[in-house]
Amino acid sequence: MARTASMEQLRVLVDAAEGRAAVDTLFVHAQIVDVYGMRVVPGRVAVKDGVIVSVLFDDRDAAVPSPEALRVVDCAGGYLAPGFIDGHLHIESSNVRPAEYACVMLAHGTTTAIADAHEIANVCGLDGLSFMIEDARRAPLDIKFMMPSCVPALPDEQTGASVTAADMRAFMAEHPGEIFGLGEMMNYPGVVAADTETLTRIATASQTVSGQVDGHAPLVDGADLNAYAACGIIADHECTNPEEALDKLSRGMYIMLREGTCSHDLEALSPLVLDDPRRARRCCFATDDRAPSDAIAIGAIDNACRLAVQRGIDPVVAISMGTLSTAECFGFDHGMASPLERRGAVAPGKRADLLLLDDLMFERPPRQVYAAGELVAEAGAFTGAVAPAGAAVRALEERLRGSVRLPQLAPEVFDYPFESGSAVIDVIPGNAITGVAHPASADGLRRIMLIERYGRGVAAQRAGADGDGAAGAGLVGRHIGRGWVRGFTIEGGAIASTIGHDSHNVCVVGDNARDMYEAVRHVGQGGFVLVRAGEVRAKLDLPLGGLMSDRPGEEVAREHDAFVRAGREAGIEPPLDPIMGMIFLPLPVIPALRIRPEGLFDVTTFEYVS
Repeated sequence: MARTASMEQLRVLVDAAEGRAAVDTLFVHAQIVDVYGMRVVPGRVAVKDGVIVSVLFDDRDAAVPSPEALRVVDCAGGYLAPGFIDGHLHIESSNVRPAEYACVMLAHGTTTAIADAHEIANVCGLDGLSFMIEDARRAPLDIKFMMPSCVPALPDEQTGASVTAADMRAFMAEHPGEIFGLGEMMNYPGVVAADTETLTRIATASQTVSGQVDGHAPLVDGADLNAYAACGIIADHECTNPEEALDKLSRGMYIMLREGTCSHDLEALSPLVLDDPRRARRCCFATDDRAPSDAIAIGAIDNACRLAVQRGIDPVVAISMGTLSTAECFGFDHGMASPLERRGAVAPGKRADLLLLDDLMFERPPRQVYAAGELVAEAGAFTGAVAPAGAAVRALEERLRGSVRLPQLAPEVFDYPFESGSAVIDVIPGNAITGVAHPASADGLRRIMLIERYGRGVAAQRAGADGDGAAGAGLVGRHIGRGWVRGFTIEGGAIASTIGHDSHNVCVVGDNARDMYEAVRHVGQGGFVLVRAGEVRAKLDLPLGGLMSDRPGEEVAREHDAFVRAGREAGIEPPLDPIMGMIFLPLPVIPALRIRPEGLFDVTTFEYVS
């Protein structure tokens, strides 16, 4: 898409705004949600070539005639609001490919998404990013892809790929205009230590469309936070309490109130806005990781708006946080030369991403959703067009398959004792942060293992480095990490997954060794497996990099729901999610205790624990 408008394009917009030329669509009898004036005003809105050219408010412009229109939409008193912008997400975590994800999000009013593809990049490198970009072109959701900044998340992670600053520069040179900014900078120790490679990666943001760097800095404060913000990192979606959020906001960062499937931070952070609504201009919404079944059932950014209103935030303020605040954060409001790039408000010169809402409670999906002036969804159902996958997409898709290469394993490797007082991961349901516990016994604990899946263990076995014991025994502490977890309450079974942020090795949690072994054995080329009493009770196949399905979103959502039901039957109670509650347990950049292929890892000290 061109980032500037030609003189002739501008002439067309001006003539349409002045009534000298017909517009494509005229919305009448609308209650316009004015996120600049923080009000709702009756009026009319005209669209030409995907751009809003005229906004006529009844309180001032009643005498101004409407332009001639090819199509008139009678809003019948409904609310006309800007399309939602998701400030930070990983499409891969929805377990569907970008084109399928787009259909689900558009049905719930998200018309722009800021996507960081570092999940698939950790598995398949920049081939994965290329696939995401190409597949996303097929659907009308405007996805802005960020360059993954931390692949791997930590320098010594056992991942499927590594992306250096030099790799980033080369990719952007080969794909001009396709990378919007630099994705979340998770390696804050590298930032505060002024590590050369880390700072060079940050500097590559100058080659992106926006020149911006997104953030990820859980519980970082003091001098470290000053150093982090001094690098120009624009936002953070990892705040878990209002004090932390205000500390970062006061240092110039935007705050993303994350409301996803695993992490539910909006309720805890809402006092930041309730105490002073003026702060809403620097507060956005983000989903980060959203399961497809949740997205279909209760939405995404519309869900965040609903919860915000329930917490007492004014509905227009909530809409502004889901639209204008995010637009301002990423420079969409006025920093883009092309009107098709400007967005975040119902205003002239903005992209015509529009939502027609029945009310401002967000209890139902939008009545209608327009992307760049085209109707793409009605009453919670996608009605737009998705182009067939072309040869380029199909070729890239094939490169994502066959990513799981596990070593030979015996059931005995999954059977190990608990030592009294050992450190265990303490799960905090609904929060990505974990605690650390030192229980005296194994009562209430479950085993957790992380198995490297990119062939390192296979190579070690071929080299004879597996020892003389059971298959896999010699890999423990090098390519197989073992530990214990409290709060993941599966009973009489085990769950294995090829999704384990961010390196996506095979994670398995269970209360008995045999079912853990069987779950890993059935994981195949990717997905989730739940085994009880030696039998597979639920399975979600994700053959694309072990992260995404190649099937329609509705099918994936049904299988996801079935898996969750099986997890509930196995004793995993809300708010813990049988899928999303597990995939963050290996993430070594969020406090406090995580599992890695080498063993349990204390993120606060960056040391392994026995």
